[in-house]
Parts: sequence; structure tokens; C-alpha cells
Amino acid sequence: MPTSDTNEALEEVQIFVNSPYSMRVFEALIDGSTTGRALAEQTGASRSTVTRILNKGESQGWIDSEGSQYELTDRGETMTNEFHDYLQTVKGIRHLGEMIRFLPPPARELDPRHFRDADIITPTETNPVEPFDYLAEWIRAANKKRSLVRLAVSRFVKLIHDQSMHGQLDSESVIEASWFDTLGEEPKQIPIWQTRAERGDVLLYDGEVPISFHIIDTTVGFWLSEDDQNGVEGLVVTDDPVVVSWAKSLYEDYRDEAEPLNPTMLPEA
Repeated sequence: MPTSDTNEALEEVQIFVNSPYSMRVFEALIDGSTTGRALAEQTGASRSTVTRILNKGESQGWIDSEGSQYELTDRGETMTNEFHDYLQTVKGIRHLGEMIRFLPPPARELDPRHFRDADIITPTETNPVEPFDYLAEWIRAANKKRSLVRLAVSRFVKLIHDQSMHGQLDSESVIEASWFDTLGEEPKQIPIWQTRAERGDVLLYDGEVPISFHIIDTTVGFWLSEDDQNGVEGLVVTDDPVVVSWAKSLYEDYRDEAEPLNPTMLPEA
């Protein structure tokens, strides 16, 4: 049964959702003191609607007024900022939709609001490899790529190699070391890995890599899959600064514990 504290909290939240204009009014007041008339013009609400919102805000101690001027109190500004962040989180969750369950566990520590404008590329009936096609075009147009991955997809091994050899791509990858145990099954790729090992742009992480992503220029893309599975459900791509900074930091953490791929570790072609 809800407690009185919960009921009071819900009543305060209700202030923001009583009208589609409520949040607009409070957000407009973040910019500083203003009049009810100016708020009506800025938000598109009627004067009577703005008046009701302002009166309710004053009754809660969120708004102070002097004459025709209204401004947020410290409490009102905090409530407005926090509810704004909550709305962005909801938008992020709605935008990710069912794909949120495929987000790799490390990325789930990020607030979903940072994914609210992300591109979500999933397989389609007409193109079941759409995420792979997207990444291929992304790599072809890139200048710099840093990857933290569980495994190397054969399609991209040659593409990355060719782009790097022609001086079109600055590439480095940290790969789960155990994946190289299967390299004997792809003998045609061994010369490429030998070249990359000599170039020093591949590092092996001796342990589990719980996430696969690519930082390409100023954007990051996460592969979506079932937990502990290598099947691909899609790719989430975002240039949100918080996500990009987080991914760069995580990449460096794994890179610091990884060792360069030694050519002598590779099977003979």
C-alpha cells in the first residue's frame, strides 16, 4: 500500500503532467524571471493555463512572484531539472524499445536518456545483414577506428586491412584472446593478421570481453545480442558525448590490460 510520502511525491509529479504545457512553463522559467504574458507567448499556452500552472507552482513553494514577475525557487529549479532528466530517460527507453534487452551489460550502466537520439539498425526481411552493411559503409568513410570486440567478423577483417594499408584508416582493435584459437578455420585470413600483428594495431585481452563496440571518429556503435551469445540483433549508433566518453574510457581500460598480437602466435597459412 502506498505510503503518505509516496502519495505526496506522486502529487508533486502530477504538477508536471496535469497539462502538456506544465513542463514548458517550468523549463521556460529556468532562463530567469519573466511574466505570465511572456510565458504564454513562449510556450503557446493560454493565459489562463499559464496562470493555473504558476499558482500551483507557488502553492508548492517552487515559484516566487513579485508583481507580474515570476521566478523559480531553488527547490523549483531542482525539481524541474530532475523531472526534465526523467523525461529524457523515458524517451530513451521508448526509443530503444525491445532492443533495450539486447544492450550489452556494461552499457546498461548508462542512463537510457543518452540513447534517445541514437540510430538503431536492425536486420530486415529485405536485408537481414543491414547492421553489417551499415558498419561497412561507416568504416569506409572513417578516419579513425578503435574497437573492443569478442571476435573478429571475417567480412570486416579484409575491409579494415585494406583501408589501413591504403592509409585511409587509423585502426586499432582489442580482441578477446580466445577467439584466435579458431583462426585455423580461416586460413585465408592468416596473412592479414600477420600483417596487422607486424603493424602492431591488434591487442589481445586474456579474459572475457563482455561487450563489442566500435568508436569511429566521434561516434560509437554497440552490437546488440543476447547475453553471452554472439548472434547479432542489431547495432546502436550514437554521438552522444557521454556515451562516447564512456566508451573511450572503457576501451582504454581493456587496452591497458591487453598484449600486442605476436606474429609467432598465429598458425601457418
